Amino acid sequence: MRIILLFTTAMMIIALPVQAQSVYSIQHKDQVREDYEIHIDFPNFDGLINKNLEQEVNKGIKKELEKMMSEVKRAGEESVGIPVLYYGESSVVEDKEFISVILTSNITKGDFYESSVRSINFENEEDGIFLKLEDVVHMDKLNKEVEKKLAKDPETFNLQAFQEVRKDTAYYIQDGKLTLVFDKYEIASGVYGTPEITVPYQHVKKDKPLHKKSIPVPKNV
Repeated sequence: MRIILLFTTAMMIIALPVQAQSVYSIQHKDQVREDYEIHIDFPNFDGLINKNLEQEVNKGIKKELEKMMSEVKRAGEESVGIPVLYYGESSVVEDKEFISVILTSNITKGDFYESSVRSINFENEEDGIFLKLEDVVHMDKLNKEVEKKLAKDPETFNLQAFQEVRKDTAYYIQDGKLTLVFDKYEIASGVYGTPEITVPYQHVKKDKPLHKKSIPVPKNV
């Protein structure tokens, strides 16, 4: 009986699913001064296949955050009696080898409040590269899909204000769908925050480049 019990226990351990190790960890940064406050959560990647790409990803994230922090500090110094508050949020969306880092900046100054979103998108492969929105979709097809979505919900979205999807619009891909994350006020009133529009990826998808090569972090990052 003891042998049977040990065998059964061993088989149960073997059958347990192995949890995939995360390729990143979340770090936190705070700076509190009289004229401004900064609170940021951001990912630091330490498990990507391509270590050179990993270094560039982390550098791109920190560069974006440093740019926003610099703007907040400058605004705080120019402010009189009203501190500037900056909350930086982040999320990581993984879809097989495709990874998107969504960075949301929330800035408050008295009654003024705005949010903007940027994304860093790349492939976690040995020859993985950064991929801007225009690298993965046909922009003309994407604009038509977005217009259809906006027109279906005129109470939420402002189709008249929509010109076209910015090439640096934040995005992520998951489960066969492409989601755009717009800045506050860009396509809807402020009560909707940073609205998202999701379209079937297959409808707008562009074929991947046949020959991959390392490319620098996009300038909008």
